[in-house]
Amino acid sequence: MLTKTDLNQISGLLDLKLDEKLEPIKKDIQTLKKGVKQIRRDQSTMLDLLDGEQMQQRKRISRLEKHAGLPIPQ
Repeated sequence: MLTKTDLNQISGLLDLKLDEKLEPIKKDIQTLKKGVKQIRRDQSTMLDLLDGEQMQQRKRISRLEKHAGLPIPQ
């Protein structure tokens, strides 16, 4: 029959083997997290740029409508 000490040793060996097997997966997860973080940063930058350009276009269109005497939509 297995004693508590035997079970603890088996558990320790299993944990060690499991950590060895999971190490590459953990590294891959960290790499993916960094990639997602960079994508979010790039996405935010692009959205800020596009929002700024859209605001400039709206101002230009508004001035053109005003100059041409067109009704300004609300």
